[in-house]
Amino acid sequence: MFIENKSLEQNIKEMKSFGAFLMPYNFPKVPPEDEDDIVFIKSRELTVDGYSVVVYYNKADWTEHYLEILQITGRHTPFLPFSLVCKIGKSFLGGRELSYVDFIKESRKVYCWTVVLDLDNSPIKNPYKVDVSDCSYEGFCYRCLNPAKVNFY
Repeated sequence: MFIENKSLEQNIKEMKSFGAFLMPYNFPKVPPEDEDDIVFIKSRELTVDGYSVVVYYNKADWTEHYLEILQITGRHTPFLPFSLVCKIGKSFLGGRELSYVDFIKESRKVYCWTVVLDLDNSPIKNPYKVDVSDCSYEGFCYRCLNPAKVNFY
């Protein structure tokens, strides 16, 4: 992975623009196996507050709303400080109506933020009936999803 010396804001702008461009090629507009072919171009390695992280950003068009997903993984560490995870999540997705879940993949914790947007790209309450609990971290409020109930396709 090639690392350029760009600000977090510039990386976010580029990744979100590219994510919007890729929406016609993302599930549910295409079968999951077709999206698997382009998943590698949705990730970027960044350095944030001295931590090397890999971020994956996806925006999907569900016809009546959009779903943005951000996954964060430590490049050289199995875990990241939650303050960093929150900072990156809020920077990418804003601070309203965020949902959070984490899981272990290949011996690393994957921190996953999602937000549902209306067709004007404004955050809305998650329309799906999912098992959630209200959480907060240093005054930042979000919903925690039950990882056993999350289907990534």
